Amino acid sequence: MTRRGGGAGVLVLSLALLAGAPAVAEEPRAGGVLKAAMIGEPPSLDLHWTTAVITQQITWHVYETLYTYDRNYNAIPLLVEGHTLGDRGRTYTFRLRRGVRFHNGKELTSADVVASLSRWGRMATPGKAVWRNVEGLEAKDPSTVAMYLKEPSGALLMALARPNNGAAIYPKEIVDAAGDQQISQFVGTGPYRFVEHKPDRYIKLARFKDYVARPDGPEGFGGKRTAWVDEILFIPVPDVAVRLAGVETGEYHYAQQIKQDQFERIRAMAGVAPGVIKPAGWSTAVLNHKQGLMTDRRIRQAFQAALDMEPIMAAGFGHRAFYRVDPSLMHVEQAQWYSTVGAELYNQRNPAKAQKLLKEAGYTGQPVRWITTREYEWMYKNALVAKQQLEAVGFRIDLQVVDWATLVQRRNKPELWDAFSTGITFNPEPAYNTGVQCNWPGWWCHEDKERWLDAVARETDPRKRKAMWEKVQVLFYEDVGRVKFGDYFSLEVARKELRGFRSTPELNFWNVWLAPAR
Repeated sequence: MTRRGGGAGVLVLSLALLAGAPAVAEEPRAGGVLKAAMIGEPPSLDLHWTTAVITQQITWHVYETLYTYDRNYNAIPLLVEGHTLGDRGRTYTFRLRRGVRFHNGKELTSADVVASLSRWGRMATPGKAVWRNVEGLEAKDPSTVAMYLKEPSGALLMALARPNNGAAIYPKEIVDAAGDQQISQFVGTGPYRFVEHKPDRYIKLARFKDYVARPDGPEGFGGKRTAWVDEILFIPVPDVAVRLAGVETGEYHYAQQIKQDQFERIRAMAGVAPGVIKPAGWSTAVLNHKQGLMTDRRIRQAFQAALDMEPIMAAGFGHRAFYRVDPSLMHVEQAQWYSTVGAELYNQRNPAKAQKLLKEAGYTGQPVRWITTREYEWMYKNALVAKQQLEAVGFRIDLQVVDWATLVQRRNKPELWDAFSTGITFNPEPAYNTGVQCNWPGWWCHEDKERWLDAVARETDPRKRKAMWEKVQVLFYEDVGRVKFGDYFSLEVARKELRGFRSTPELNFWNVWLAPAR
């Protein structure tokens, strides 16, 4: 039996597509250099190594996965023709597309897939979660791979389709050379190939002339991918005002993470279009469950009890249309997952409770080392207002401001911090939601939570899956897995000559072309 994929099942993401669409149908044109202003440098170009969104946004033009998402965030084949299910749902047999080539000229085979997926299962946050249910992986012939599961899974294909920290397929020899260290050669099968990285200047990609596109038409992130522009330059521009000014003057074609309070001004700009991503994710402080002050649950609960989320979110996102105060770990747009269980412990605004918990914990003013960044300006502003509220109940906050790449490096060392700022980006599949994983920095490992999370991944009945996910959300607030501030919606801008572009959290530039500037 051949299956197309499984996943979200309904449209879960509401996008305000404002940039790049021509008024009438227009033929795409090849050529040009697309310049994208990014918030900074990626911490790595190894997609297996990090959940940093900027790494995914750049590298998934280079690397590809077995599956990807359609427009409604269902899993659909990318590097595979399809799969069959056997052994009562415990064996997936994947048939690879023939003739797909890596950027080094080598043809993709099952040996590359087995090596890459095995490494992903050892190193990546979602990969480790998936691998708890994997019994084995086997190359049956050069074009066939079998994955043997301990139990049937309701979420495997969604995990293989996930872009962030995704199951990218690298050449086997590159996997073997890297082992569990970061890869040093950036070779994939995508429509663009890596050319060079000049730190603090740009990452250059170029069209891969031997790219083997799928024969089916474009569909979401899948179907036929065409590299219309000759080159893409991802340029680190940490100052948000410079990013916006650069698009306004035509220096850049695209800029991400624009301040939401600039929305009305951008709408009046000639030649520039705003794009709104709703939802983009939820803003959070990740507490250190492995080492230091935050291993005491009473101190975590005091942290959570003290906070008033409305001013925290208002400071970070300015324009009321770009955030909401909401307890659900999956967004209201994801009706099949949305839930308010545990909400009584969210946005408590209870200083007396916080002070009582701190007293019970014997807290005597030890500094809480909180690392944040201004490259995502909202992270810094969220942290700044939360700091004021926490200090009002007796916490002492040592706010450490670094660039994003440093934050991502530092958060892997539990001895260096007590809290860090981040956003948990939109994810259509809760079983692999980074915000609740044990093996991700913060290391929220909880026996009951792990049991329910595994159950969500393995169950196939949608109603049972939601009930299991709600168990996870209740524990999230009781044990203070992380501290959710609220949902946020991102603002980005593009030149109007950037055509075919649609605003999504993932950011893709294939099937996008440059019209002549007017």
